Amino acid sequence: MEGMIMKKIISAALAALVLFTACNKQPVDVSSPEETTPVQITFHLTATHPDGTTTKAVKNGWESGDVIFVFFNNVAAPKYLKMSYDGTVWTMTEMNGATTGSLGLVEDATGTMRAIYLPFGNDATVSADGDTFKFSTTYYSYYLTATLDYTVTGGTVSGNFDMQIPEGYVQFFIDKADADPSDVIELRNKNLTPQGIASIAADGTITHTTSATGAPLPGYVYDKEIKATGESKGYLFSGILAAAVRNVSTDYHFTLVADGWDGNYYKKSYSGKTFYRGVSEGRALKLPAIGSWTPITEYKPIDLGIDVRGKRVYWAEKNLGAATEKNAGDYYAWGEIEPYYTGNPQAETPAWKTGKESGYSWASYTRYTDDNGSTFKKYLGYIDSYTDAITLELMDDAANVLLGGDWRIPNMYEAMEGLKSQGNWGLEGENYVDLGHRISSRHAGYAASIFLPWQGYRTGTTLNHPFEHQGGSFWCSTRSNQVSMAHSFGFSLGGVDWSSYTYRNTGLPIRPVTD
Repeated sequence: MEGMIMKKIISAALAALVLFTACNKQPVDVSSPEETTPVQITFHLTATHPDGTTTKAVKNGWESGDVIFVFFNNVAAPKYLKMSYDGTVWTMTEMNGATTGSLGLVEDATGTMRAIYLPFGNDATVSADGDTFKFSTTYYSYYLTATLDYTVTGGTVSGNFDMQIPEGYVQFFIDKADADPSDVIELRNKNLTPQGIASIAADGTITHTTSATGAPLPGYVYDKEIKATGESKGYLFSGILAAAVRNVSTDYHFTLVADGWDGNYYKKSYSGKTFYRGVSEGRALKLPAIGSWTPITEYKPIDLGIDVRGKRVYWAEKNLGAATEKNAGDYYAWGEIEPYYTGNPQAETPAWKTGKESGYSWASYTRYTDDNGSTFKKYLGYIDSYTDAITLELMDDAANVLLGGDWRIPNMYEAMEGLKSQGNWGLEGENYVDLGHRISSRHAGYAASIFLPWQGYRTGTTLNHPFEHQGGSFWCSTRSNQVSMAHSFGFSLGGVDWSSYTYRNTGLPIRPVTD
């Protein structure tokens, strides 16, 4: 994780014989040799890698097949230069869509060049929207870039591109000998954001395409000079690290998903890890090979493509305490971290724990209140609006206490603005068997879904309406504007209710989320 790439300067005289037309609004005097004689431009360009030391996490110098795209601020799009490295020297090709054309440079012309290196975009092409350049594919990976002022002097353009990685990018590499570009593999962490280049303006300004924070980082196959070190090829992931955790000791909970949403899930955690001590330091980490990760066999975090307030939210595949997605799981009072019974959650008369013989009542709800629901010891205060929301602390969040990592109970925004508005709801089950709603994504490209069973609820010692047309409700972590109640979200045959207020001592299931 120290510096990533050994500083290495590749110098080459890059010559291209091209015909240039003077950019002049006045009519051209064809009788003048100075106006009609072709101009020969020779490019003497060098490119410098940003880091001064090597790391096994990523490449350590220019390699055969590398390409640098060079754009000129005073040349109409889509004209650009493409520098290609063959392992020894660079060659330059002038690009103008499908044909070779004139860059329009003349003797004594001045301007600015923007160089961009895409580690996985060697085959990219460039199109134009007015004066804006666009790559044919958006690569959600780090990139190197530099700008350079130039003057055409004696038919020559010279200079050095001091290539730098943009601020905030971090990289992760995972060994995998049989890594395949056709395999779908992604890395998730709530502090990381995928980002790619959307366009390059005529003045060299780069506009980005940025996903929600915590959205998956796609894995790109890396198989170049790293093999010379005796290591196998593998996958490289890149993203922007949240500014708040740069050079800050933070716990990281990674999720690795291979073969798509219904494939294999893995997890890996680091305690007190510090990333990104500067643009060129502490921003590359070699993660263990997939075989060293812990397989996730329960509570897979399903990606429905749902973003809430700029963050990706993943919903668990099943309820807390459930054996399968069709089971109700356990019932919890709001803020309690264990059920009041032992054994089967669906039993009409379960074995009640000592002190909880009255079931889901105020007498059992001893952590924050007296026995009549009028005096509370925590989560107090009047809420004037949703912006003043009071939310469970993680120590009182059953999902976080029992599952660990970044798992938690969803807040009301994630239920209402996320699952309600961004999910397609479909009724599932027949004859009151396995009844519930199947929720799939409204977003193109997301094939995943989750099932919310109609599981009823518990009050006192009674299990109310299990798997009947009354449906059921799930807890939110957000307290309502009444101190004795909290938000919940629920549904029935008649529709979905997203504005429910439920007494804290009621027994409701929990569908965990993570980000």
